[in-house]
Amino acid sequence: MATKLPPPPNRNNSKGEPPNRGETKENFTKSEPLEIVALNFRVPAEFKREFKIASAITCITQSELLQRAFKLWKEQKG
Repeated sequence: MATKLPPPPNRNNSKGEPPNRGETKENFTKSEPLEIVALNFRVPAEFKREFKIASAITCITQSELLQRAFKLWKEQKG
């Protein structure tokens, strides 16, 4: 016995029309050089723990520790 399949769902494009070329130029604005922005990535749990401890022991923020470590790395790399 064959059954009739239901009709496919109505797939209206709910996103609307794309913007005009002139409207997208503002998407590429640069942030100020000293503006604080988020940086998000994953690290092993043990590294996170050691990093937090190191920043606490030296009484600096994790952000400051990362910036100092990166600066030192750039100086050594040349």
